[in-house]
Amino acid sequence: MGQLVVVRPEFAAEPPKARTLAPGAAVMPLAGPAALVTAVAPDGLRLRRLLEEGLASLG
Repeated sequence: MGQLVVVRPEFAAEPPKARTLAPGAAVMPLAGPAALVTAVAPDGLRLRRLLEEGLASLG
């Protein structure tokens, strides 16, 4: 399991929408200008790829 907290000033005006990225991975808005990317995977490589996919989806 892994998580990324992404903080960007532009999220204050337009927070990201909560969504599922893939089975076991999601993006969720947080209070303030932030978003949380969470993923569960069977190995470290898959986990890293899911977290990177979530980060890329935030722009």
